[in-house]
Amino acid sequence: MQGVVADASGGGEYVSAENTAAQAGEHLSPALRQQAWNEIRRNARKLGLATASQGASKLIGVTFAWPLAGNGLSDPGYHAISNFVDQASNSQVLDYNCGARSYNGHRGTDYYLWPFSWYKMDNNQVKVIAAAAGTIVARSDGNFDRSCSVNNNNWNAVYVQHSDGSVAWYGHMKNGSLTAKGIGASVAQGEYLGIVGSSGSSTEPHLHFEVYDANSNLIDPYAGSCNGLNLQTAWASQRAYYDSAINKLIVGTTPPAFSTCPNAESPNENTSIHYGQPANFSTFYRDQLNSQQSQYRIVRPNGTVFASWTHNSPAAHYSSSWWYWNWSSFAPTGPSGTWRFEVVYNGQTYSQNFTVSP
Repeated sequence: MQGVVADASGGGEYVSAENTAAQAGEHLSPALRQQAWNEIRRNARKLGLATASQGASKLIGVTFAWPLAGNGLSDPGYHAISNFVDQASNSQVLDYNCGARSYNGHRGTDYYLWPFSWYKMDNNQVKVIAAAAGTIVARSDGNFDRSCSVNNNNWNAVYVQHSDGSVAWYGHMKNGSLTAKGIGASVAQGEYLGIVGSSGSSTEPHLHFEVYDANSNLIDPYAGSCNGLNLQTAWASQRAYYDSAINKLIVGTTPPAFSTCPNAESPNENTSIHYGQPANFSTFYRDQLNSQQSQYRIVRPNGTVFASWTHNSPAAHYSSSWWYWNWSSFAPTGPSGTWRFEVVYNGQTYSQNFTVSP
Protein backbone atom coordinates (compact mmCIF):
# COMPACT_ATOMS: atom_id res chain seq x y z
CA MET A 1 0.00 0.00 0.00
CA GLN A 2 1.25 3.46 -0.89
CA GLY A 3 0.24 6.75 0.67
CA VAL A 4 -1.62 6.69 3.99
CA VAL A 5 -1.70 3.06 5.09
CA ALA A 6 -4.89 1.42 6.42
CA ASP A 7 -4.89 0.32 10.06
CA ALA A 8 -6.70 -2.94 9.36
CA SER A 9 -8.01 -5.05 6.49
CA GLY A 10 -9.80 -8.32 6.02
CA GLY A 11 -12.67 -10.12 4.34
CA GLY A 12 -12.90 -13.34 2.40
CA GLU A 13 -15.36 -15.73 0.81
CA TYR A 14 -19.08 -15.53 1.35
CA VAL A 15 -20.43 -19.07 1.18
CA SER A 16 -23.98 -19.15 -0.11
CA ALA A 17 -26.25 -21.37 1.94
CA GLU A 18 -27.70 -22.62 -1.36
CA ASN A 19 -24.25 -23.90 -2.27
CA THR A 20 -23.65 -25.86 0.93
CA ALA A 21 -23.78 -29.55 0.11
CA ALA A 22 -25.24 -30.51 3.49
CA GLN A 23 -28.17 -28.16 2.90
CA ALA A 24 -28.73 -28.77 -0.79
CA GLY A 25 -31.95 -30.48 -1.68
CA GLU A 26 -34.97 -30.41 -3.96
CA HIS A 27 -36.50 -26.99 -4.52
CA LEU A 28 -39.91 -28.67 -4.63
CA SER A 29 -41.03 -31.94 -3.08
CA PRO A 30 -42.08 -34.61 -5.63
CA ALA A 31 -45.72 -34.05 -4.66
CA LEU A 32 -45.54 -30.26 -5.16
CA ARG A 33 -43.61 -30.68 -8.39
CA GLN A 34 -46.30 -32.99 -9.76
CA GLN A 35 -48.95 -30.55 -8.57
CA ALA A 36 -47.24 -27.77 -10.53
CA TRP A 37 -47.04 -29.88 -13.67
CA ASN A 38 -50.71 -30.86 -13.38
CA GLU A 39 -51.73 -27.21 -13.16
CA ILE A 40 -49.47 -26.16 -16.04
CA ARG A 41 -50.82 -28.85 -18.37
CA ARG A 42 -54.44 -28.41 -17.35
CA ASN A 43 -54.34 -24.66 -17.89
CA ALA A 44 -52.43 -24.96 -21.18
CA ARG A 45 -55.15 -27.26 -22.51
CA LYS A 46 -57.92 -24.92 -21.37
CA LEU A 47 -56.19 -21.97 -22.99
CA GLY A 48 -55.60 -23.86 -26.23
CA LEU A 49 -51.89 -23.13 -26.20
CA ALA A 50 -49.76 -24.66 -28.93
CA THR A 51 -47.33 -27.45 -28.10
CA ALA A 52 -44.59 -29.07 -30.13
CA SER A 53 -45.10 -32.53 -31.66
CA GLN A 54 -44.11 -35.51 -29.56
CA GLY A 55 -40.54 -36.61 -30.14
CA ALA A 56 -39.30 -33.12 -30.91
CA SER A 57 -35.64 -32.50 -30.14
CA LYS A 58 -34.62 -30.88 -26.87
CA LEU A 59 -34.59 -27.35 -28.20
CA ILE A 60 -36.64 -24.27 -27.55
CA GLY A 61 -37.66 -21.72 -30.13
CA VAL A 62 -37.42 -18.63 -27.95
CA THR A 63 -34.45 -16.57 -26.84
CA PHE A 64 -33.97 -15.55 -23.21
CA ALA A 65 -33.02 -12.19 -21.77
CA TRP A 66 -31.61 -11.94 -18.24
CA PRO A 67 -34.39 -12.86 -15.73
CA LEU A 68 -33.45 -10.34 -13.02
CA ALA A 69 -33.28 -6.57 -12.76
CA GLY A 70 -32.48 -4.01 -10.10
CA ASN A 71 -35.49 -2.21 -8.66
CA GLY A 72 -34.37 1.32 -7.85
CA LEU A 73 -30.90 -0.05 -7.17
CA SER A 74 -27.85 1.94 -8.28
CA ASP A 75 -25.22 -0.71 -7.48
CA PRO A 76 -23.33 -2.17 -10.47
CA GLY A 77 -24.49 -5.71 -9.57
CA TYR A 78 -26.77 -7.62 -7.23
CA HIS A 79 -26.36 -11.38 -7.68
CA ALA A 80 -24.08 -14.40 -7.82
CA ILE A 81 -24.68 -17.98 -8.96
CA SER A 82 -24.64 -20.84 -6.48
CA ASN A 83 -25.81 -23.71 -8.71
CA PHE A 84 -26.23 -24.49 -12.38
CA VAL A 85 -28.22 -27.45 -13.76
CA ASP A 86 -26.71 -30.80 -12.78
CA GLN A 87 -25.98 -32.65 -16.04
CA ALA A 88 -24.91 -35.95 -14.46
CA SER A 89 -27.36 -38.85 -14.47
CA ASN A 90 -25.64 -40.53 -11.52
CA SER A 91 -24.51 -39.40 -8.08
CA GLN A 92 -21.75 -37.26 -9.56
CA VAL A 93 -22.18 -33.51 -10.12
CA LEU A 94 -21.50 -31.93 -13.50
CA ASP A 95 -22.43 -28.49 -14.79
CA TYR A 96 -22.66 -27.42 -18.43
CA ASN A 97 -19.02 -26.27 -18.48
CA CYS A 98 -17.70 -29.57 -17.07
CA GLY A 99 -17.28 -28.11 -13.59
CA ALA A 100 -19.09 -28.96 -10.37
CA ARG A 101 -21.00 -25.76 -9.62
CA SER A 102 -24.21 -27.56 -8.77
CA TYR A 103 -25.48 -30.36 -6.57
CA ASN A 104 -26.82 -33.81 -7.28
CA GLY A 105 -30.09 -33.69 -9.21
CA HIS A 106 -30.40 -29.91 -9.40
CA ARG A 107 -32.78 -28.96 -12.22
CA GLY A 108 -32.35 -25.21 -12.57
CA THR A 109 -30.01 -22.25 -12.11
CA ASP A 110 -29.87 -20.50 -8.73
CA TYR A 111 -29.18 -16.75 -8.69
CA TYR A 112 -28.72 -15.56 -5.11
CA LEU A 113 -28.68 -11.94 -4.02
CA TRP A 114 -25.26 -10.60 -3.12
CA PRO A 115 -24.45 -8.76 -1.00
CA PHE A 116 -27.07 -8.43 1.77
CA SER A 117 -29.70 -10.80 0.40
CA TRP A 118 -32.24 -10.32 3.18
CA TYR A 119 -31.82 -6.54 3.15
CA LYS A 120 -32.37 -6.59 -0.61
CA MET A 121 -35.46 -8.76 -0.27
CA ASP A 122 -36.95 -6.63 2.51
CA ASN A 123 -36.45 -3.49 0.42
CA ASN A 124 -37.67 -5.03 -2.87
CA GLN A 125 -34.36 -4.21 -4.53
CA VAL A 126 -34.21 -7.06 -7.08
CA LYS A 127 -37.14 -8.06 -9.25
CA VAL A 128 -37.77 -11.18 -11.30
CA ILE A 129 -38.68 -10.42 -14.90
CA ALA A 130 -39.83 -12.61 -17.78
CA ALA A 131 -36.87 -14.01 -19.71
CA ALA A 132 -39.13 -14.46 -22.74
CA ALA A 133 -42.65 -13.45 -23.74
CA GLY A 134 -45.40 -15.92 -23.04
CA THR A 135 -48.56 -16.81 -21.18
CA ILE A 136 -48.90 -17.40 -17.44
CA VAL A 137 -50.05 -21.01 -17.13
CA ALA A 138 -49.67 -21.41 -13.35
CA ARG A 139 -48.83 -19.38 -10.29
CA SER A 140 -48.50 -19.87 -6.56
CA ASP A 141 -48.50 -17.11 -3.93
CA GLY A 142 -49.23 -16.60 -0.23
CA ASN A 143 -46.49 -18.92 1.00
CA PHE A 144 -44.00 -18.17 3.80
CA ASP A 145 -40.96 -16.40 2.35
CA ARG A 146 -38.29 -16.30 5.07
CA SER A 147 -37.18 -19.90 4.80
CA CYS A 148 -33.73 -20.87 6.04
CA SER A 149 -33.83 -24.62 5.38
CA VAL A 150 -34.64 -27.41 2.95
CA ASN A 151 -38.24 -28.43 3.61
CA ASN A 152 -41.45 -29.63 1.97
CA ASN A 153 -43.14 -26.22 1.85
CA ASN A 154 -44.56 -24.75 -1.32
CA TRP A 155 -42.90 -21.76 -2.98
CA ASN A 156 -44.21 -18.57 -4.54
CA ALA A 157 -43.73 -18.98 -8.26
CA VAL A 158 -44.84 -18.00 -11.75
CA TYR A 159 -44.81 -20.43 -14.68
CA VAL A 160 -44.70 -18.95 -18.19
CA GLN A 161 -45.37 -20.97 -21.34
CA HIS A 162 -43.79 -19.62 -24.53
CA SER A 163 -45.04 -19.67 -28.10
CA ASP A 164 -43.20 -22.93 -28.87
CA GLY A 165 -44.72 -24.76 -25.89
CA SER A 166 -41.64 -24.53 -23.69
CA VAL A 167 -42.16 -23.48 -20.07
CA ALA A 168 -40.00 -21.41 -17.69
CA TRP A 169 -40.38 -21.79 -13.91
CA TYR A 170 -39.55 -18.80 -11.68
CA GLY A 171 -39.44 -19.92 -8.05
CA HIS A 172 -38.88 -18.78 -4.42
CA MET A 173 -40.36 -15.30 -4.83
CA LYS A 174 -41.41 -12.98 -2.02
CA ASN A 175 -44.87 -13.49 -0.56
CA GLY A 176 -47.38 -11.06 -2.05
CA SER A 177 -44.97 -9.68 -4.63
CA LEU A 178 -46.20 -11.60 -7.66
CA THR A 179 -47.59 -9.82 -10.68
CA ALA A 180 -51.31 -9.11 -10.44
CA LYS A 181 -51.79 -10.88 -13.77
CA GLY A 182 -53.58 -14.21 -13.57
CA ILE A 183 -53.69 -17.49 -15.46
CA GLY A 184 -53.99 -16.91 -19.20
CA ALA A 185 -52.52 -13.40 -19.16
CA SER A 186 -49.73 -12.55 -21.55
CA VAL A 187 -46.39 -11.20 -20.37
CA ALA A 188 -43.78 -9.45 -22.49
CA GLN A 189 -40.07 -10.17 -22.33
CA GLY A 190 -38.67 -8.14 -19.44
CA GLU A 191 -42.04 -7.70 -17.73
CA TYR A 192 -42.24 -7.76 -13.93
CA LEU A 193 -43.12 -11.13 -12.36
CA GLY A 194 -42.22 -10.63 -8.69
CA ILE A 195 -39.51 -9.92 -6.12
CA VAL A 196 -36.69 -12.34 -5.27
CA GLY A 197 -37.45 -14.08 -1.97
CA SER A 198 -36.86 -17.25 0.03
CA SER A 199 -40.15 -19.13 -0.10
CA GLY A 200 -40.46 -22.90 -0.13
CA SER A 201 -37.43 -25.15 0.17
CA SER A 202 -34.84 -22.40 0.27
CA THR A 203 -31.98 -21.28 2.48
CA GLU A 204 -31.71 -17.62 1.42
CA PRO A 205 -33.29 -15.19 -1.07
CA HIS A 206 -32.62 -16.37 -4.60
CA LEU A 207 -34.29 -17.07 -7.94
CA HIS A 208 -34.55 -20.67 -9.08
CA PHE A 209 -34.93 -20.56 -12.89
CA GLU A 210 -35.93 -23.89 -14.46
CA VAL A 211 -36.79 -24.53 -18.13
CA TYR A 212 -38.52 -27.34 -20.05
CA ASP A 213 -39.22 -27.86 -23.73
CA ALA A 214 -42.73 -28.52 -25.06
CA ASN A 215 -42.37 -32.23 -24.27
CA SER A 216 -41.39 -31.65 -20.62
CA ASN A 217 -37.70 -32.35 -21.26
CA LEU A 218 -35.39 -30.44 -18.94
CA ILE A 219 -33.34 -27.73 -20.69
CA ASP A 220 -30.16 -26.03 -19.54
CA PRO A 221 -30.18 -22.48 -20.99
CA TYR A 222 -26.36 -22.42 -20.96
CA ALA A 223 -24.46 -23.96 -23.89
CA GLY A 224 -21.24 -25.77 -23.04
CA SER A 225 -19.21 -28.85 -23.82
CA CYS A 226 -20.78 -30.83 -20.97
CA ASN A 227 -24.39 -29.84 -21.63
CA GLY A 228 -25.96 -33.15 -22.66
CA LEU A 229 -29.52 -31.80 -22.47
CA ASN A 230 -29.46 -29.45 -25.48
CA LEU A 231 -26.87 -28.28 -27.99
CA GLN A 232 -27.46 -24.55 -28.22
CA THR A 233 -27.71 -21.68 -25.78
CA ALA A 234 -31.13 -20.22 -25.02
CA TRP A 235 -29.64 -16.85 -24.05
CA ALA A 236 -29.61 -13.90 -26.42
CA SER A 237 -26.19 -13.15 -24.90
CA GLN A 238 -24.80 -15.94 -22.73
CA ARG A 239 -22.71 -14.67 -19.86
CA ALA A 240 -19.29 -16.13 -19.13
CA TYR A 241 -19.00 -19.15 -16.85
CA TYR A 242 -17.02 -16.95 -14.47
CA ASP A 243 -19.02 -13.74 -14.73
CA SER A 244 -16.44 -11.75 -12.79
CA ALA A 245 -17.48 -8.29 -11.61
CA ILE A 246 -17.82 -6.01 -8.60
CA ASN A 247 -21.39 -5.83 -7.29
CA LYS A 248 -21.00 -3.07 -4.74
CA LEU A 249 -18.64 -0.54 -3.16
CA ILE A 250 -19.34 0.78 0.33
CA VAL A 251 -17.89 3.74 2.16
CA GLY A 252 -18.89 4.13 5.79
CA THR A 253 -17.77 4.95 9.30
CA THR A 254 -18.83 1.50 10.56
CA PRO A 255 -18.08 -1.79 8.78
CA PRO A 256 -20.97 -3.63 7.12
CA ALA A 257 -22.63 -6.15 9.45
CA PHE A 258 -23.88 -9.56 8.40
CA SER A 259 -26.54 -11.46 10.33
CA THR A 260 -28.05 -14.87 10.87
CA CYS A 261 -30.82 -16.14 8.62
CA PRO A 262 -33.46 -14.71 8.19
CA ASN A 263 -32.47 -11.36 9.70
CA ALA A 264 -31.61 -8.43 7.47
CA GLU A 265 -27.99 -7.33 7.25
CA SER A 266 -26.76 -3.78 7.91
CA PRO A 267 -24.80 -2.30 4.98
CA ASN A 268 -23.84 0.74 7.12
CA GLU A 269 -23.29 3.01 4.15
CA ASN A 270 -22.31 6.55 5.03
CA THR A 271 -20.77 8.77 2.39
CA SER A 272 -20.32 11.75 4.74
CA ILE A 273 -17.18 11.47 6.87
CA HIS A 274 -15.86 14.06 9.31
CA TYR A 275 -12.16 14.78 9.83
CA GLY A 276 -10.58 12.03 11.91
CA GLN A 277 -13.61 9.73 12.00
CA PRO A 278 -13.16 5.98 11.47
CA ALA A 279 -13.63 5.03 7.83
CA ASN A 280 -14.34 1.71 6.19
CA PHE A 281 -13.96 0.91 2.49
CA SER A 282 -15.51 -2.38 1.34
CA THR A 283 -15.77 -4.13 -2.01
CA PHE A 284 -18.11 -7.01 -2.90
CA TYR A 285 -17.24 -9.34 -5.79
CA ARG A 286 -18.91 -12.12 -7.74
CA ASP A 287 -16.91 -14.88 -9.45
CA GLN A 288 -13.60 -13.46 -8.25
CA LEU A 289 -10.53 -15.28 -9.61
CA ASN A 290 -7.09 -15.01 -8.04
CA SER A 291 -5.59 -14.23 -11.47
CA GLN A 292 -7.51 -10.95 -11.52
CA GLN A 293 -5.72 -8.16 -9.69
CA SER A 294 -7.72 -5.24 -8.31
CA GLN A 295 -6.13 -1.79 -8.30
CA TYR A 296 -7.43 0.43 -5.50
CA ARG A 297 -7.20 4.19 -5.00
CA ILE A 298 -8.64 6.76 -2.64
CA VAL A 299 -8.43 10.15 -4.33
CA ARG A 300 -8.60 13.59 -2.71
CA PRO A 301 -10.78 16.39 -4.16
CA ASN A 302 -7.78 17.91 -5.95
CA GLY A 303 -7.02 14.63 -7.73
CA THR A 304 -4.00 13.61 -5.66
CA VAL A 305 -3.88 10.06 -4.31
CA PHE A 306 -4.46 9.60 -0.59
CA ALA A 307 -3.79 5.83 -0.72
CA SER A 308 -3.31 3.19 -3.40
CA TRP A 309 -2.85 -0.56 -3.27
CA THR A 310 -3.45 -3.79 -5.18
CA HIS A 311 -5.26 -6.94 -4.12
CA ASN A 312 -5.66 -10.52 -5.35
CA SER A 313 -7.99 -13.14 -3.97
CA PRO A 314 -6.10 -15.98 -2.23
CA ALA A 315 -8.34 -18.64 -3.82
CA ALA A 316 -8.68 -19.79 -7.41
CA HIS A 317 -12.37 -18.89 -7.43
CA TYR A 318 -14.96 -17.43 -5.07
CA SER A 319 -18.58 -17.28 -6.23
CA SER A 320 -18.93 -14.31 -3.89
CA SER A 321 -16.39 -12.50 -1.73
CA TRP A 322 -15.77 -9.22 0.04
CA TRP A 323 -12.73 -7.30 1.24
CA TYR A 324 -12.38 -4.24 3.44
CA TRP A 325 -9.81 -1.66 4.56
CA ASN A 326 -10.24 0.42 7.73
CA TRP A 327 -8.73 3.68 8.94
CA SER A 328 -9.25 4.38 12.64
CA SER A 329 -8.81 8.13 12.03
CA PHE A 330 -9.39 9.09 8.41
CA ALA A 331 -7.92 12.34 7.06
CA PRO A 332 -7.79 14.17 10.44
CA THR A 333 -6.81 17.41 8.69
CA GLY A 334 -8.94 16.99 5.57
CA PRO A 335 -9.10 18.46 3.03
CA SER A 336 -12.86 18.94 2.81
CA GLY A 337 -14.75 18.24 -0.39
CA THR A 338 -15.73 15.29 -2.57
CA TRP A 339 -13.37 12.31 -2.47
CA ARG A 340 -13.42 9.15 -4.58
CA PHE A 341 -13.02 5.46 -3.68
CA GLU A 342 -12.00 3.70 -6.89
CA VAL A 343 -11.31 0.11 -7.98
CA VAL A 344 -10.13 -1.10 -11.39
CA TYR A 345 -11.03 -4.78 -11.77
CA ASN A 346 -11.28 -7.10 -14.76
CA GLY A 347 -10.99 -4.21 -17.21
CA GLN A 348 -13.66 -2.03 -15.61
CA THR A 349 -13.46 0.95 -13.26
CA TYR A 350 -15.85 1.16 -10.31
CA SER A 351 -16.07 4.20 -8.06
CA GLN A 352 -17.96 5.64 -5.10
CA ASN A 353 -17.85 9.32 -4.17
CA PHE A 354 -17.94 10.48 -0.57
CA THR A 355 -17.49 13.77 1.24
CA VAL A 356 -15.06 14.76 3.97
CA SER A 357 -15.81 17.76 6.16
CA PRO A 358 -14.64 19.26 9.48
